[in-house]
Formats: sequence, C-alpha cells, structure tokens
Amino acid sequence: MKNIVVICENLQSAEAIKLAGKELGINVVCEIQENCKIQNEISEAEIRKACAVLFVISFEVEDIEKIERFIDCEYYEVEPKYVINDAKSVIKEIMEEIN
Repeated sequence: MKNIVVICENLQSAEAIKLAGKELGINVVCEIQENCKIQNEISEAEIRKACAVLFVISFEVEDIEKIERFIDCEYYEVEPKYVINDAKSVIKEIMEEIN
C-alpha cells in the first residue's frame, strides 16, 4: 500500500482526503496545522515511509510549521477547496505523477 503524508489547514480537508485515500487503497496520514500551530504532529518515520507529501493549504508552503521535515520529499500543493470538493481526483493525480 502506498503512503501519502498530508498537511492540512483544517479538519474538513483532512477528513475528505483520508476518506478518499481509504476508498482508493492509499494510506493517508494527516497533520493539521491551524493558526500556525501543529495539532497532531506526524512522526519522522511516517514522513520517510511516504511516497509523497501533500500540502492542503491556502497560505505559502514556507509558512508551514517545521517545514524542514519535508526538505527531501516529493511534494504537491493544493488549496483546501479542491480537496473538499474532489479529494479522489487530487490523490489520483498525485499517484499518476509518481508512477
């Protein structure tokens, strides 16, 4: 099973992307960063296992807390509205680019 680490700015987008991942057979691990604070920090081991990192944010990637954890990772960025509206398409697009 492929793993994706997702940094979301809100719970709604985290829930949408997790559900889509489950339906597509992709293990999605989410960290929520709301108001410049990490609510549930993803472990280094989970980051290393991931084939991609997805930032579901409406702010700059540089403003992610502890951004240095993702320096050597393949990453993608999308606004929360796209994940909330069609998370499956977002995951499928990432998987197509990786394969």
